[in-house]
Amino acid sequence: MPVLETLAKNPVAQRTYDRVLAAGYVPRRPYGHYFMNTEGIRSRVHLQNYFSTFFPEHLTEATAHVWLCDKNGKVIATHDFVLPPFGQLYIEVADIVGHDLDMEGLIYIDLEPPAVIRKQLKTIPNLRGLEEGTPFWVSYRDREDNYMYVHSIEKYRGRVFGAMWPLSRIMATSEPVRDHWQSWRLLDVALLDELQIVVINHSRQPGSTVARVIGDEGETLWSEEVKLGTRASRRLIVPPAMIEKWAKEKTSENIRISLDPLFSENGKPYVIMRYAGGPWSLHHG
Repeated sequence: MPVLETLAKNPVAQRTYDRVLAAGYVPRRPYGHYFMNTEGIRSRVHLQNYFSTFFPEHLTEATAHVWLCDKNGKVIATHDFVLPPFGQLYIEVADIVGHDLDMEGLIYIDLEPPAVIRKQLKTIPNLRGLEEGTPFWVSYRDREDNYMYVHSIEKYRGRVFGAMWPLSRIMATSEPVRDHWQSWRLLDVALLDELQIVVINHSRQPGSTVARVIGDEGETLWSEEVKLGTRASRRLIVPPAMIEKWAKEKTSENIRISLDPLFSENGKPYVIMRYAGGPWSLHHG
């Protein structure tokens, strides 16, 4: 992180920053996750009060700040939940919005450490490199109660919580890292029935990318340009007839997914697929 590297070169700034961190002002970024509550698939958040795990001598509650965005990136609901010590929560759309809602988009969660925990963060090694987050799991279940579980991998690229100004401002406005990405996961064309790619922009800036399906020799078998605003998402459906054609003509034995570029550093897509008439499966990239 450039701003912290700069601080590390200045002895006065370094000592000041150490005191700020020791006082509990540690940068904190919420994690984001794709949330699907449509077309027969329903999402549920699995969240734990992990502060109890790390600091079991302090049996304190923790508050989770949750906000839900629709597929265009608009915040449609916010809600705070209190987790008891060593407690966990299962959160669905109705718990956040107040009623069931046909939607898909992004959910962000910031688990705020209690004051007594913030004072204990200074006991963690390499405090200067510490950045808090709120990792969590989301389950996706279909009408037959088949379950898929996926953990969060990307953080909220915007406001930074917990840190003192101007550090929070500098971190929040840093330019996103946008690298080319190609999945290592191979999908067997002969077994593949359906394929969907969920492209997500966790960044605070709008942008565009190209989603591709890549064949055995690195050739592009299918592609679509995607333009997204901040915090927006889009679910792309690869035409089933095209998948059937690849299998029939033996165009490629395996395929993989590519985004060029990602919208943010680890903003990999979600892949929804169905093999051999079986249930849906969902994974990162």
